[in-house]
Amino acid sequence: MNTGMRFALLGPVRGWRGATELDLGSPQQRALLAFLLLREGEAASIDEIIDALWGERAPESARAVVRTYVCRLRRVVSSGADDDQVIRSSGCGYVISAGAVSVDWDSFRGHVGEAQAARSRGNVAEAAGLLRSALHLWQGMPLGGARGDYVDRERTRLVQRRVAALEERLSLDLELGRHAEASEELAAAIAAEPMRERLRELQMIALYRSGRQAEALSAYDEVRRLLAVELGIDPGAGLRELHQRILRADPGLAPPRPVPAVTTERPPAQLPAMPPGFVGRQAELDTIHDTLGSAEWTPVVAITGLGGVGKTALAVQAAHAMRDRFPDGRLYADLRASTGRPAAPAAVLGFFLRSLGVPADRLPGRLEERAALWRTVLADRRALVVLDDAGDANQVRHLLPAAPGCAAIVTTWRHLIDLSGVRWIGLDALPPADALEMLARLAGHQRVLAERQEAVELVDLCSHQPLAVRVAADLLQARPHWTVRQVRMRLEDDLHRPAGANDGCALIEAPLLFAQGRLDAQQATAFRLAALPDYGELTAESVAALLGVPRPRAHRLLESLVDAHLLLAGPGGTYRYHGLVKAFARRQAWAREGVQRCDAALSRLLRFHSRRPAALPMG
Repeated sequence: MNTGMRFALLGPVRGWRGATELDLGSPQQRALLAFLLLREGEAASIDEIIDALWGERAPESARAVVRTYVCRLRRVVSSGADDDQVIRSSGCGYVISAGAVSVDWDSFRGHVGEAQAARSRGNVAEAAGLLRSALHLWQGMPLGGARGDYVDRERTRLVQRRVAALEERLSLDLELGRHAEASEELAAAIAAEPMRERLRELQMIALYRSGRQAEALSAYDEVRRLLAVELGIDPGAGLRELHQRILRADPGLAPPRPVPAVTTERPPAQLPAMPPGFVGRQAELDTIHDTLGSAEWTPVVAITGLGGVGKTALAVQAAHAMRDRFPDGRLYADLRASTGRPAAPAAVLGFFLRSLGVPADRLPGRLEERAALWRTVLADRRALVVLDDAGDANQVRHLLPAAPGCAAIVTTWRHLIDLSGVRWIGLDALPPADALEMLARLAGHQRVLAERQEAVELVDLCSHQPLAVRVAADLLQARPHWTVRQVRMRLEDDLHRPAGANDGCALIEAPLLFAQGRLDAQQATAFRLAALPDYGELTAESVAALLGVPRPRAHRLLESLVDAHLLLAGPGGTYRYHGLVKAFARRQAWAREGVQRCDAALSRLLRFHSRRPAALPMG
């Protein structure tokens, strides 16, 4: 069961549905949630919950309080369809089924287990990368904001697991010859855990291998005095033996031959140039910035809308604006779904991996193996991946980064319902003022302001669609002696002919032709015939009459056209076209449906309206 819920325990206790953070309530209520999450699918009785929250200090009302907490948490985590889908009753207690939600603690343990398996295969670099990904999940003291004896015990246990993973990762780093880098991190770790002897051993090895023998011996003296003062004991056998080996310059302590990290001279910067004339979209840019700024998971933003609405321009603009947030690279791939020749995920992964310094002869052949290598290479990086013009979830899934600190922006013509954990942004035409400003930036402010009203009518003709506005601006630049009115009349004439008379009109129509080509036969007929009436708003009843089908079928067809971004849904069950789309659909109706079928559809609609108090013009 995938509820789309995720929870964080490796820091403050927090929860999200998608990108929306949940209010988990009081410290004890958060403690109850953490208690259930940490039981990993095992049911807890009410008595066990009471003991965890209060111990021997439980109030007489403890049972009622527990039920109240559960009721509140169910309301918070419920999707509205089933209050019990996350927290279920089980006998005399409650359970959160394993796999029902995503928990960072489970992800941490999974990465650690994978690292152990990689280490047993002799793949030290992969194991270190997996442990680094595991440690990236920690966002401070675990179970923050929760309270109780149980919480204190579990907090100690979780911290010890983190330190153990850190020790193992630092040990692997030393095997890889990264002793200089490890020295700095070990100093910070020892400041937090000064009597942890394994950390002291690793610090002494790192210092010795960095040519700092005196400092390695001084580190031993420091921990020896600390253990004597605080605990009245001597260092353990491991520390004492290491001290002696350093004193006699044991050749076995010599650094191994370093294994170079996969790097490039400069981080890849593959983004296309920022789009000229880009204007507006501030709310969408803010949403992308806020979503991709998360360090607690690997955020993905997907931008959807009709071709020509500016999805790529928005993605590229946002990615350039966040270059400082992703210093290890900004990778870009055109997935070419709208061309009918979509890029293969394995080929895209090969391009990305080579960009990050993986030699071509080291690239695995199978898609799954390339995806695993991709995740490993990104495990220690902060990189942004832009996947433009995606066709479906299968094309995207293996290309998304998995490491916290990385992020992705996807553009696509449709909502990919089987791609979870994505923040969706639906893009429509520009506001009229922004469309006018875009025209002025591209064609020149002075020229546009000199004929402002004509320019307003020109961008209206373009339905404020960025692609069409760019075509109009190109026509203005190509005809420097024409007035804005002449350009508007030329474009209007071209757009209302059976086929575009120039390359610009063909460019405007290309995404519409592609969108129409994705429709099935019934949807395509509905798209074309519904554009015949002159009035602006459609209803399921009027379209049912126009098509000669039952109202429920007409309603489903209209909704499918909304999903394809060819219609806009309005208030009160109404629908409308953008003017540009309607003109295209009407031309297609006369050309593809034929005069006889179009006349028959309009006659049915006329009879429908003749039975109503007021008739509307049919066109």
